[in-house]
Amino acid sequence: MAEQIPLIEARHLSKHFISKSHRLGGDKLIVKAVNDVSFDIMKNETLGLVGESGCGKSTTGRLLIRLLEPTSGSIIYDGRDIAQYSNREIRGVRKELQIIFQDPFSSLNPRMTCLDIITEPLLIHTKMSRTERTEAGYELLNYVGLPKQYALRFPHEFSGGQRQRIGIARALALKPKFIVCDEPVSALDVSVQSQVLNLIVKLQEEFNLTYLFIAHGLNVVKYISDRVGVMYLGSIMEMAGSEEIYEKPLHPYTQSLISAIPDTDVENKRQRVILEGDVPSPTNLPSGCPFHTRCRFCKKECSEAKPELKEVSPGHQVACLLYE
Repeated sequence: MAEQIPLIEARHLSKHFISKSHRLGGDKLIVKAVNDVSFDIMKNETLGLVGESGCGKSTTGRLLIRLLEPTSGSIIYDGRDIAQYSNREIRGVRKELQIIFQDPFSSLNPRMTCLDIITEPLLIHTKMSRTERTEAGYELLNYVGLPKQYALRFPHEFSGGQRQRIGIARALALKPKFIVCDEPVSALDVSVQSQVLNLIVKLQEEFNLTYLFIAHGLNVVKYISDRVGVMYLGSIMEMAGSEEIYEKPLHPYTQSLISAIPDTDVENKRQRVILEGDVPSPTNLPSGCPFHTRCRFCKKECSEAKPELKEVSPGHQVACLLYE
């Protein structure tokens, strides 16, 4: 088996936002969206990232491509710490790092034609002539399965699935190495989701792409991902191969998420694990393990020390005192 080489290495990555208090004259609040996460994404791998809304998945993705400035930590891309890059320096690697947004309508300029949207990155980052950009745009349309005659249409003239194909073509325009797929099928009809997922898989094989695939749908993540990371309140709770994390979830939070997947096996149905209580506020994180306030296995020490993400079996990491 060939040695796996990381393309992206996140080390103790954090992102805190400053929010104003709702009370008149109240202190400013610090929202800890991403809180000291570390992980690798291998070349040509798809790493899935799942978790409840507000857990920090999208913020993590935006940090990795420097759409957001990290509060602390390192982002090692292809051997270079781009977390320390200035705006001028990050521009030099921007074309290698792209994103496919969740909403295929709001992410497209309604006043630009399909062709202009797709070729705008080429206009900004290359010295290609208009004719060369146009030809490249037609080629990109072909890659994502849209006819050439659609080039001069505007976003409102396309269906949701077609608009997402335009977003994918735009992400491919500069021939990137790494793409953040930020819930790229969650806004689409179920009948269209599989088509877009298959397209994303096909393009990865064709262009040797590396993905961070963010989603709510656990079955979607299992289908497309090589490994899966589970986030809760800005921290990674568990990470393992996609098959193993579904067959042998170790963290109580992961077990709850897996148990919520609809099960068609009537005779061997999974036991439903229902979480009690609400997700704590990211402005006031619990001490110790961030999940201990909702964990059915909680012990006293869980509220005192935050467990580190440690490997408990080959390729399977978990942040839980039950396994230390």
